Amino acid sequence: MHIAILLWLLIQNIRKKSWLMLPQTIGGVLYTVFFNFLYYYLCKYKLLWEYKSKLFKVTTLRAIHLFLIMPLFIQSYLSTYPEKWPQKFFYVLKWVGTSSLVESIAYRKGYIKFCHGWNAFWSGAIYVFMFTFSRLVMIRPYFTLFLSSIFSIVLMKIFRIPLKRRFFRKNVWESFFGK
Repeated sequence: MHIAILLWLLIQNIRKKSWLMLPQTIGGVLYTVFFNFLYYYLCKYKLLWEYKSKLFKVTTLRAIHLFLIMPLFIQSYLSTYPEKWPQKFFYVLKWVGTSSLVESIAYRKGYIKFCHGWNAFWSGAIYVFMFTFSRLVMIRPYFTLFLSSIFSIVLMKIFRIPLKRRFFRKNVWESFFGK
C-alpha cells in the first residue's frame, strides 16, 4: 500500500505539474517534513503510530514516508490551494477527509499501527493542523512556529511523551535510522 500511495502521489504531482509551484510552496513542504522528523525524534521511546510493511524494514518505511510520500503529499495539497475563503475551508476539509479515509483503510489492512491511546480522532486532528499550518507557515512563519510549538507541547502532555536528557546526547540520525 505504501508504494501504491507513493506512485499515486507521484502521478498526481506530474499531472498537476506541481513542481512549477515549488518555489512558492517549499516552505510548507519543509515545515511538514521537519515536524514529522521531530515526531520520530521526540517520540522515539513512545511512538504513537508506526507504519508496517512486509516488504520494507521500519526505518526504510519511515524514510520513504518522510522524504518521498510526505513532500509529494504536501506539494500536491499546496499547489492547488484556492484563493477564496469559502473554497479554502472546503479544500482543507476534503484533504482531511480523504487523508483520514486512506489512513483508516491502511489501519484496517495492517499498514499502520496506533499505540498509547492514539486513534482515528487524533489522526484527523493532526491532519487539520498539518494542512492548515503547512499553508499558514508560508504567510505567517513565526506565528505558525509558535502555534506548532504550543500544539506539540499539548500533545506531548496528553500522551505523556517522556523528554529525557539522553535525547540530546545521541546522534539525531541514529534516533531515526537506528544504529
